[in-house]
Amino acid sequence: MTEQPKSPNPSRRDFLSRAAGGVVTASMVTHASASSPLRSTVTQNVSGANDRINIGFIGNGMQFQSLIRRFKARKARLNDIEFAAVCDVWEPRMKFAQEQTKAPSSYKDYREVLARPDIDAVVVVVPDHWHFPIASAACQAGKDVYLEKPMTYTVDESAKLTEIVGKTKRILQVGGSGPDTRLHWLVNDYIKAGKIGKILWGLISYNRNTDTGMWDYPIPGVGGTAWPDAEFSARNIDWDMWLGSAPKRPLSAERYFRWRKYWDYSGGNATDLLYHRLGAMSSMLGFEFPTRVTGAGGIYVQKDREVPDTYMTMVEYPGDYSINMISCMGNAQSVPLTVYGNWGTVEILMDRPAPAGDSMGDQTRGPQQRRAPRLYAKVTAERQFEEAFKEANGGKTEVIIENEEGDGLVDNWVNCIQSRQEPLYNVLRGYQVMTAIKLGVESYRQGKVMAFDPATRRILDTPPVRKAYLPEGA
Repeated sequence: MTEQPKSPNPSRRDFLSRAAGGVVTASMVTHASASSPLRSTVTQNVSGANDRINIGFIGNGMQFQSLIRRFKARKARLNDIEFAAVCDVWEPRMKFAQEQTKAPSSYKDYREVLARPDIDAVVVVVPDHWHFPIASAACQAGKDVYLEKPMTYTVDESAKLTEIVGKTKRILQVGGSGPDTRLHWLVNDYIKAGKIGKILWGLISYNRNTDTGMWDYPIPGVGGTAWPDAEFSARNIDWDMWLGSAPKRPLSAERYFRWRKYWDYSGGNATDLLYHRLGAMSSMLGFEFPTRVTGAGGIYVQKDREVPDTYMTMVEYPGDYSINMISCMGNAQSVPLTVYGNWGTVEILMDRPAPAGDSMGDQTRGPQQRRAPRLYAKVTAERQFEEAFKEANGGKTEVIIENEEGDGLVDNWVNCIQSRQEPLYNVLRGYQVMTAIKLGVESYRQGKVMAFDPATRRILDTPPVRKAYLPEGA
């Protein structure tokens, strides 16, 4: 493709139009390989105000507070984004977000944000049942979308959103840790090279503990932070808007501030926590749709909710392997992300070093800054297949894979808005993870095994017959 002549001072729209047409500046680098996402993407430093990407933030609660730090860091470093608007149905959060972003405009109704032609992209951080309605409307309004996990509330919504993103050609990034960690993709390369034999299963646990009850956040507040002076009443919240498609109920501070405890708005442990870990495991093993999902668990300790405090799911895949996921809210001891192969085992481990300086710290300089934890993978051989492992791993019986620096999902999303490349946690990957997660929730709630056909992308009434391999003559 031949690049068209550029005006001396291109507008923001011209900049995005050229990006959408496939023109990539010389200061950008492409993926190192198709299978392993890039270590880091260096983007053009856009200095003109008209060239910046205008972003609106829809939903200003706990996760917004986490994300805004990353967006502020991007703005300070490259100055290629602008915070144009904030939106929340509860006025105190909306006003707080406006203070944090210095955005010139604030709204209670997300449709007013989407109606603005000068806003290029939106960050959607709302309860699960609002993910699809807002994200789909944003794409159809021509906005690129950063959509917090879980991608949608239902599997059907994930299918529809995937179709909408494909038709509108918008850049949709799914939030949630896992795919943005380079180590997981390095493990993916290692596994695909056949160095631990046939993959059998993966183990995930994401556990927490609390003496107050998981998700029993202060009322009023944001996450675990209490806002005792904040009013919560029909005067300053659009309760009907917040409920949306959920069943109609009277104004409830319990449901608003602790919505993750209720099926009307959330999938509990699965959608809030295990979505993160399945994204990580899928990055290592490869993203694909499941074939069969079974959920189990119960409310064993925290008996003031609808979602379980102890939950587990077994997910089976067409590649002849399974993933076992566990999330317990009454005991915080988790086990490492682990991949079990026929020849060897991969564990994702983290070392938390002592403060810099001597073992007691420097008492004359006050508190010491801790060094960043070391994230790495340890691979150990199975004794029975030690020779096969050694042949595949240069004579070693233990291999260490170190992490590498890479773009986080925020930086990757903004880079992809500029380049029009596919984002790291794209809509198809989000759909694949969402299918396994939501079918587990439905299995738990309905008390039956859920089945899925990856070829037709349909939920099946009955699970397929399992394969059998009889010896010759049996």
